[in-house]
Amino acid sequence: MAPLAPLVSLLSLFHRAPKYPAYVTITTEQQAPCRIHADNMPYSVHSFAANNKLNVSCWAASTMQDNKGRLNDNEGSFTYLWVNTNGSFGPPAFLSYPGVGNADQGGKARGEGCWLHEDSVKEGADVDFTEALEWCGEAPHHQIGAPGTYNAAFVCRNCTDLTNATCQTEYPTQEYGYVDVGCWKRGSEVKGNTTWVQMVNPGTANCYISPDQFDPKEWHGKWILGRRGRCAS
Repeated sequence: MAPLAPLVSLLSLFHRAPKYPAYVTITTEQQAPCRIHADNMPYSVHSFAANNKLNVSCWAASTMQDNKGRLNDNEGSFTYLWVNTNGSFGPPAFLSYPGVGNADQGGKARGEGCWLHEDSVKEGADVDFTEALEWCGEAPHHQIGAPGTYNAAFVCRNCTDLTNATCQTEYPTQEYGYVDVGCWKRGSEVKGNTTWVQMVNPGTANCYISPDQFDPKEWHGKWILGRRGRCAS
């Protein structure tokens, strides 16, 4: 018969108090943007003033591990905190929530909320939030790109096979700067590249950007050619 001590020790794990609190109450610095993604590129859902009291339940690392993933370009960490707003601060400034929450990753960042950078917390430098709070899970996927030609708007097509007459029609987007992009798919080769990218904004069902339009140095976020990023056929 196995000794009882290891069994008792194992059972005690199921009765042990949780390591992390349900939330930690923080105080905001002045001009604390809380965004729909864990980086500094998207719209702010709320822009908090100084001394707001917020409950943050977990943390995540930005998927943009470069200057776009910090609060300010080239400064600070990549750590963001999930704020559960739930209507407590009035209607959000941005009513759509693309990517907010990460229930699909099994994380805690669910419901109505937004991402606040740890540098927006008063005396936040004195707290290691990665130790004080539970990990949210992987931050919501967010990928952006920018045009390679200055002052030129992106042009969309509704499919990627240029031998198909349906794909010949171009749609000007009026998007001149960074744009949110989603999945990718193979298409006709353009300047040696066959990877076409679907644009999330303006949100049309089929808005594919040919590979020659992007600045190769201005991709930010999790690499778009990852396996999970491929568009459904």
